[in-house]
Amino acid sequence: MEVTQPKTIENLPQDMLVEILSRVGSYSSDQLFMCKSVCKSFSKLSKDPLLLKRNPNAIFRWGLIGYFDGRHTDYGLECLKQASNSQLKEAVYVYGLIMFASCKIEEKHVGLQILNETFPPEPEMVVAVRTRVFDLLRCLCLFNRRHFAYVATSCPISDHRGYFPHIHGFELTILECMSCFWAYELGVFVNRFAYN
Repeated sequence: MEVTQPKTIENLPQDMLVEILSRVGSYSSDQLFMCKSVCKSFSKLSKDPLLLKRNPNAIFRWGLIGYFDGRHTDYGLECLKQASNSQLKEAVYVYGLIMFASCKIEEKHVGLQILNETFPPEPEMVVAVRTRVFDLLRCLCLFNRRHFAYVATSCPISDHRGYFPHIHGFELTILECMSCFWAYELGVFVNRFAYN
């Protein structure tokens, strides 16, 4: 009598596993996040470019959960980077601000470059994206404040006074210094994060 090996999910073809993950991700990003712990194949395929292409929103949520819950910070940041690379504006906003908030000057420049490449100098667009991000953070109950406990929210160029859109009589045009603008936006994000 021939003994057959038990069939496991690991025996399925890779393209089928990616298809399963992409369908799970389109239904629930939380379930997609949990799939990573099901088996080695799912863990490996969670970084598959095809999965990212099909589910940038799910990868973005996955990144938010991983980064802001404080338990999977490195993996969450990697997911945010992947979603940002797919040009999802919310992901670019979050990942860019995280990089811009870094105390490492190289990461700060990366963040500024990412933000400037994606967002035109239109504050209204940035406010709309910020609102969507905070709506999502609120839905996911993700307000781990420790990530922004000691963030400098001033322009890294020391002689700049900054961007003050609400003070009558002085407003630095954002075209003059996008670093001032994003420092201001980082301050808004951090303050809103602290009081939600």
